[in-house]
Amino acid sequence: MKRRKIIRNLNYQPCKLQNYQLKAPLTVMIYFFTDYPVHEVRDKLAELYTVWLRYSAGHASKETIIDTLDFYTQFKELVEICYFDTMMKRSINNDL
Repeated sequence: MKRRKIIRNLNYQPCKLQNYQLKAPLTVMIYFFTDYPVHEVRDKLAELYTVWLRYSAGHASKETIIDTLDFYTQFKELVEICYFDTMMKRSINNDL
């Protein structure tokens, strides 16, 4: 995907990324996983899902509950693969 199209997709909704972050995404991910170890990210994500389920499931449709569970599952997988990729690249590049 061309850089311009990626930026356009990011800007569909306000993007908080700065130019230096776009130029060095590995550094951003390393800082993230330094501040929030992967096991804490999983716990926080599970807590967010649990709270949503507790307070929204009573009046959410079955499809919304299924979609949210699928989103939770895929987001957790995304966090885990980002962690894996970040740590692999970090070890190869000896960043930070």
